Amino acid sequence: MNKKKIKISDPKSLHKKRQFLYDTTLNYRNSFLDKQKNQYKSKYLEKRNCPVCNSSKKKNIFFKEGSKFVSCKVCKMVYLDPVFKDKYLFKYYSNSPDVQANAHVKEKKFYNSIYNSGIDIINKKKKIGKLMDLGCSGGFFLDIAKKKGWETFGIEINKKEFNIAKKKNHKIWNIELSKINKKEKFDVITLWDVFEHIKDPHAILKEMKKRLNKKGLIFLQVPNSHSIAAQILREKCNVFDPIEHVNLYNVNSLKKLFSLTNFKVVNIKSIIDEISVVKNFLNYDDPYLGNFENSKKINFLDKKVIHDNFQGYKLQILISPK
Repeated sequence: MNKKKIKISDPKSLHKKRQFLYDTTLNYRNSFLDKQKNQYKSKYLEKRNCPVCNSSKKKNIFFKEGSKFVSCKVCKMVYLDPVFKDKYLFKYYSNSPDVQANAHVKEKKFYNSIYNSGIDIINKKKKIGKLMDLGCSGGFFLDIAKKKGWETFGIEINKKEFNIAKKKNHKIWNIELSKINKKEKFDVITLWDVFEHIKDPHAILKEMKKRLNKKGLIFLQVPNSHSIAAQILREKCNVFDPIEHVNLYNVNSLKKLFSLTNFKVVNIKSIIDEISVVKNFLNYDDPYLGNFENSKKINFLDKKVIHDNFQGYKLQILISPK
């Protein structure tokens, strides 16, 4: 297992830059809210079972900004229930603000580090070929992949971000993967913080498998529901994103999902320890915008232990069909 860590040199500065992203997204989400009931309008919602094992056995974790997060009693998967219906979720993503593309511009150093970490994992198994980035935003990762020699393709359903990406030297679609010409096949498909936005993981994995060339690979980066930050901060943790983070995975639920869909794990690692954020919270300060210097007074959290136990804020996973 690859355990090379991602370093954030100035976490407070990084989270200050992201505050615009969170504020903009919150304003957009609120347009779907029934403010009197403090929950999303019922016409948008539907109930569901666990998206991994289909069990109806669940327990409520908490409510956040009109959304209810639950945990599967069988496989420990964390997910939104109720969740937006497909047509409304697609509409939500299609018309949402282009905040991710803006984040790439404002946080280039951070994303360069994250994306190159993923490329390194991929390159250990496959050096070159056709790479499809599913949910490519403004194409920032594709820019990096092209410089590494990959032939680059992307899908982005958000109209504003699609228009940014299509101006670059990549082939970009503004439609779902299932609607692309069946002859289009790829050596690698990547999903950077996208898989958690997809309601039916079984269906998308099945569709991606059909789009892979022989010995093809799928790379995923996902928020980790069993991260130290998520388990301590709970609803105050940014991993719990109302409407959008419909499915929140951990190592065990991912392995269960891949077993059910006939994939094998090639590599998995934990990144971003979030120790400073947790220390802020334990010091009764704002976890993301508090005084990170004062947070050093708490010293019982260990980076190596966090990553050895796959409890970093995000997981990077490389899988291949069995």
